[in-house]
Amino acid sequence: MAEHRLKIKIGEHELEASGSVEIVQSQFDTFAELIKTMAEIAKTPASVADEGKPPPLTDSGAGSNQLALDKIMRADGRVVSLTVRAPVREAILLIMSGQRQLRSNELSTGTEIMDGLRESGHGAVGRIDGVLNRLSAEGLVITTGEHRGRRYRLTNTGLAAAREIAQEQIATIP
Repeated sequence: MAEHRLKIKIGEHELEASGSVEIVQSQFDTFAELIKTMAEIAKTPASVADEGKPPPLTDSGAGSNQLALDKIMRADGRVVSLTVRAPVREAILLIMSGQRQLRSNELSTGTEIMDGLRESGHGAVGRIDGVLNRLSAEGLVITTGEHRGRRYRLTNTGLAAAREIAQEQIATIP
């Protein structure tokens, strides 16, 4: 099976996809829909676009659009771990989001993700490459490299899913 690759940049938004034709097409369609939705939101007045939505959760009140991830996770060196319980699939997305925000690490290794899961209390998880492959097939994660050189990055869709999970987790904290 031939591996197809696509790299596209529209303004500040970027997509890198690789895999079968179906996977690349699915990721491109999701990316195009996100760009279209973002353009429509940008055209609407702020009062209409934000109606019914809670205000964004910010880190340290700095006014940025970053989630207050320090409420649900911590960074210790290269390991980002959760301080809340979450299923493995959600925990992986949260850890990757934490790697991105807390460590400015766009490309996470499987070891960094696995160490984060173990520190979060998911010690029984053997291998996570199967879960990461499923997340990649769903268009939430982009996988680059081969064998031990594999790196994982959240797609825009994956980042949105991680943000939603994080907001739900933060909302449950007293």
